[in-house]
Amino acid sequence: MSTVIPGKTTTVTHNLGSIDVIVALYNVATCNELNAGVTILDENSLMITTASGTPEQIRVVIMAL
Repeated sequence: MSTVIPGKTTTVTHNLGSIDVIVALYNVATCNELNAGVTILDENSLMITTASGTPEQIRVVIMAL
């Protein structure tokens, strides 16, 4: 899990060794799922871009296939 800063682009290192990943973002306060831009950088990292107005705390869950 990771924290993303709203309205910014954040690189997340997951070290799962795969480009086949599933990424889900959740508002920590409400547990609602959020939409964001996800770009796979390599088998161990990805970039998440969130919109301005996104909640202060976001939980990122990443699973590899």
